[in-house]
Amino acid sequence: MNSSLMKQLEKFKQVLTRRNISNFATTRLVHLKQSTINLQGKQKAERRQKGLKRIKPFLDNSGHFMEAIKTLPDSKELMGFIWETDHREEAFRDLLDIYGQVGRSLPSLSMFQELFSIDPELTRTISTTYHDVIQINTWLMIYFQQHLWGELFTTTWRRHKARFQSIIDRMQSRFELIKRRATVAQFEAFDNAASLEDEEGSAASESENLTRSQAVYAWLKPVDMESEQDHLVRIRRDFPDTCRWVLRDGTFQEWFDPLSSRTSLPKLLWLNGKPGAGKTVLASLVIEEAKQIQPACTVVFFYFKHRDKERNTFLSMARSLLMQVLRQNRHALDYFYSKCCNSGGVPLTSLAAVKELLELALKNCNSVYIVLDGLDECHNRKERGDIVSWFRELIENLSPDISDQIRCLFISQIDSARKDFRDLATIVMDAGNNKADIEVFSQLQSRGLVEELRISNEQASEIASRVSILANGTSASSNIGQYANATCAEGMFLFARLFWVNLRGQSSIDSLEHELRSFPTDLDKLDEMYARIMRTIMEKPVRAQREEALMLLGWLVSSKRSLKMHEVQTMKSIDLNRRSVQYSRRHFRVHLHDLCESLVDVRANKTVELVHMTARTYLANSGYLDVLAQELRMATLCVDYLNLPSFRLPISEQAVLDGEYGFMEYAVSYWIRHLEAGLTPPPALQDQLHRELAESLELFVDQHWNEPPINNIAVPKRTRDMLQIFVECQNYLDIENAVFLTDKEMKHFGDVEPEQSALDFPRIISAVRRQLESFARNYSQERLAEDLEPKYGINLFKCSRFSCKYFTEGFSTPEEREKHIERHERPHRCTDEHCRGSKIGFPTKAQLDKHLRETHPEGLERQNTFPTDEEIEESPAPPPDLQPDTIPSVPDPISSSRHPRPPKPPPTKRPRIKVSYTCDHCEKNFGKKFNWESHLATHGGPSSERHACAHCEKTFLRPSDMRRHEKKHNPDSAVTCGGILPDGRRWGCGERFARLDVLRTHHNTSVQGRKCVAERDGGGGG
Repeated sequence: MNSSLMKQLEKFKQVLTRRNISNFATTRLVHLKQSTINLQGKQKAERRQKGLKRIKPFLDNSGHFMEAIKTLPDSKELMGFIWETDHREEAFRDLLDIYGQVGRSLPSLSMFQELFSIDPELTRTISTTYHDVIQINTWLMIYFQQHLWGELFTTTWRRHKARFQSIIDRMQSRFELIKRRATVAQFEAFDNAASLEDEEGSAASESENLTRSQAVYAWLKPVDMESEQDHLVRIRRDFPDTCRWVLRDGTFQEWFDPLSSRTSLPKLLWLNGKPGAGKTVLASLVIEEAKQIQPACTVVFFYFKHRDKERNTFLSMARSLLMQVLRQNRHALDYFYSKCCNSGGVPLTSLAAVKELLELALKNCNSVYIVLDGLDECHNRKERGDIVSWFRELIENLSPDISDQIRCLFISQIDSARKDFRDLATIVMDAGNNKADIEVFSQLQSRGLVEELRISNEQASEIASRVSILANGTSASSNIGQYANATCAEGMFLFARLFWVNLRGQSSIDSLEHELRSFPTDLDKLDEMYARIMRTIMEKPVRAQREEALMLLGWLVSSKRSLKMHEVQTMKSIDLNRRSVQYSRRHFRVHLHDLCESLVDVRANKTVELVHMTARTYLANSGYLDVLAQELRMATLCVDYLNLPSFRLPISEQAVLDGEYGFMEYAVSYWIRHLEAGLTPPPALQDQLHRELAESLELFVDQHWNEPPINNIAVPKRTRDMLQIFVECQNYLDIENAVFLTDKEMKHFGDVEPEQSALDFPRIISAVRRQLESFARNYSQERLAEDLEPKYGINLFKCSRFSCKYFTEGFSTPEEREKHIERHERPHRCTDEHCRGSKIGFPTKAQLDKHLRETHPEGLERQNTFPTDEEIEESPAPPPDLQPDTIPSVPDPISSSRHPRPPKPPPTKRPRIKVSYTCDHCEKNFGKKFNWESHLATHGGPSSERHACAHCEKTFLRPSDMRRHEKKHNPDSAVTCGGILPDGRRWGCGERFARLDVLRTHHNTSVQGRKCVAERDGGGGG
C-alpha cells in the first residue's frame, strides 16, 4: 500500500513548482486550521463571509485519514500535500463546495479501523481514496498555479469544475460501500468499474481537446517551426560537440540558469555575428538545451526568414509562439478556444489582439525561454524594431514576484539595428568562439577525402588545418601561417561548409591540388566562395546544365515562399511548344546538388531552399541574375502555365495522371505577386519581357475571365499606374479588373463563390482536385507513392479557400480536410462543450448570439471579440502599399583592401530571330507561337460547338464571350461611340460597347477612339 501511495505522491509532485514543493511538504493540519481561522476572521471584519464551515468535514475526516496511516513510513510528507489550497478569495465559494463534498465522502477514523479489522486486504481502499483526493488536488493545483488564473477564470473554470463531479460521485459510492461493510469482491468490482469510467472520461476529454486544438490551430494559422528545428538538429547530429562553447560562456550561463532568481542577472540577451557564422544552428542547440530543463519549462522559438511573408513579421511570429505555448500548457486551451469562437473562426489578423493574447500566454507560464533567430531578416527595419521593443517592454516591466519568469534570446547580424539592443547583455559570435568547432568539423570532413581520393591521413590532416585557418583567420603552423592575414573569413561556419563541399566534390588528386593552390588569392571573402561555386557551375561542359542551374537559381531567388520539390519538377516539365506538362520527358533526373552544387538545399520535407540568405544577396548583386527581370519571368511562367489547354474545362483524368497540375496552387496564388514585384517600382527597360508578359496576360484574361457581376469597380490609382505598361492591350480594362479583383480575393478570408470570382480558377481547381482525390482514395499506398506523390506531394486533400494555408499544404486524409472545412463553413461555436452548438457551430455571429441569448442566458457576458469577416471588409484602413523588393546589404565577411574579381559572365546567348504569328480570324499578332495557338482555340474549329448571337450572325466558342457580345445589342445597357454636334454634324465611329468604362478605354487608348474624341472636341462650329 505504501508504494501505491508514494506513486500517487510522485505524480502530484510533477505538477508542483519548486516553491510549492518546499512549502507544502512542511504544511500540517494545524497550520491549515489556523489559516482557515485567520481567513474567516478577515472575511468577517470585511463583512464578506463565504461560509467556511463547509470545509469542516474535509478537515475533520482528513485528520482521521492521517490517523489511519500514521504508522506508515513517510506519512508526514504524504499528508503535507493534501493542504495545498489556502486563502484564495477568488472562486472561494466553488472551492469550498468541492472540498465540502470531498470531506463528506471521506470515511471517519472508526470506519477505517473497522474496515481493517474485517479484512487487512481492504487497506488498499486507503490508496484509492488518497488517489481521488490527490487527483482533485492535482487538477486544482494545475489550474491555480497559473499566474493569471484570475483572467482565465470566467471563460475556463466551468469546464474544469465539471471534471470534479465524477470523482466526488465515485468517492461517495465508495463511502457507501464502506458503510455497508462491503466484501473484497465488491470493492474489486467497484474499482474495476471506476477504472473503466476513468478511461472513457479521459478519452472523451482528449477527443474534445483535440477538436478544440484543431479549431485554435486553424484560427492562429501558425508556421511550423518544429520542422525547421528538426532540420537543424539533423545538421548538428553529425557534429554533436560543435556550438557547445556558448553553454560555457559566462554571460550565457547567467541568462540561462533556471535556478537563479537574482534580479541583477540578465533576462534579455543579444547574440550577434556576421552572416554565415553559424548563428541559426547555435540557436537550435540553445532550444534543445532549454527543453531538457527540469522541472519542465515552456520553450518557444521562431526562425525569421527574409522575403517569406509567413516568417518575417510580428504577426506571423506571435501566432506561431501562441500555438507553441498552447501545446506545452494545455490548461490555456479553453481560453484560446473561447476567443476563437467569438472571432467566428476568422484567422487572427488583429495586431492589438495578438499582442494581448501573447502577453497573457507568456505571463501565465511558470517559466519561459524565448529564442528569436534571424531578426535581421524581418520584413523591414520598423518590424524588427517593434518586435525587439515589445519583448523588452514585456520583460523589463514584469512585477518583482515573476521577474525571473521570462527570458528572451535575440539573435541577429551586427548591423544598423544594433541600437534596438542597446544596454542588453551581449555575446559576439566571432572567430575565437568558432575556432575549435571549425577545426573539429574540418578534421571530420577530411576523413572523407581519405576514403574518396585515397590520400594519406597526414595529407588530409594538413588540408583540414589549412581550411580551419582560412575560416578562423588564425595561424596553426609556420608552414601555412603566411595565409592567415590574407585569407581570413572570421570564423564562418558557412564558409567552411561550402569550401568542404567544393573540395569533396573533386574527382581526382590533381583537381584537388588545383583547388588548394588557389587558397591565398581568391578565398578571402564569403562572396568569393559563392563566386567559386558559380564558376564551377558556369564551367560545366554541357550547356543545358549551365542553363538549368541558372533557371533553378532564378526560381529560388524570386519565389514568394519555399518551393516544393514537386512544384520545381512541374516547372521544369512545362513545354510551351507542345502546350502541355511533359513530366516523364522533362523533369529533373539528377539531384539538384549536381546542378547547383552547394548553393541549394533539399530539405527532408521536400522543400527546396537556397543554402543561406547571403546566397540570394550574392546572386542578386553579382550580375548572374537580374532580380526584377526574374520576377517578370516568373510572372510570365505562371501565366503561360495557366494558359495551357489543360486548364480548360472539362478536366481529363489523363492530364491529372500526367502531372499537369503540380504547379497549380503556386501559379494561381502568386502570379499576381510576381507581377507586382516585377512592375513595382516602375519597370526599367525590359521591353522584350514586357511584350511577352503583355501578350500572355491578354490571352490569360481572354481565356479565364469569368464575367463576374461587377458594377463601377474603383480600381486604385496605384494599381492603374502599375499596369500602365499594358494600356495598349485590347482588353486592358479586363486586365486591370482581373488584377485588382484577384488581389482582393487572395486577401479575403471568406469563401468566394465560383460565379463571383474574377477568373474561372475556382471551378478549374475544384474539378482537378475531384479527379486527384478520386485517385488518392482508390489507389494503394504503393501506387500513390509511385504515381502521384512525385507529381503532387503527399497531402492531396486541400482546402478551397485561397487565403488558407491549407490551400497549398493540404491534409493526408479527406476526414481531416472535412473537419477543417467545417471550421470555415460554421465557424461560430458555442463555448459550452455539452451544447450541440459547440460541435456543429453556426454560420453567422448573429445566429450564435441568438443561440446564447435563448439557450445560455446565465452565461452570456460581454467579451472583447476579434474582428469578424464583415468588420474586416468594412475597415476604413487602406491596404498597405507594397514596397520595392530591395536586396539588403550584407556586411563584408572580412576587412580587405582588395576587391573580389568580377565573376565570369554567363556565356553570350545567340540572338533570337523575331517571329510574328497572325490570327486569320481577327488579324491579331502574337510574338509567341504558344500564345497564338492558344488564341486560335478561342475561335474554335469546324467541329467545335459554337454559341450563336440571337441578334446577328456572329458565333462564339464560349458562352461568356457570347453574353458579353449580346450586351452590345441591348439598348438599355449598350453605349455607342458618337453623337450629334451643336452644328448638326455627327461625330464618332458608331461602334457599340457593352459598358461605359469600355467606351472610355476606347476613347483613351485606341487610335480610332482618339480620332472620335478629336471630332467631338474640335467640332461644333465653336
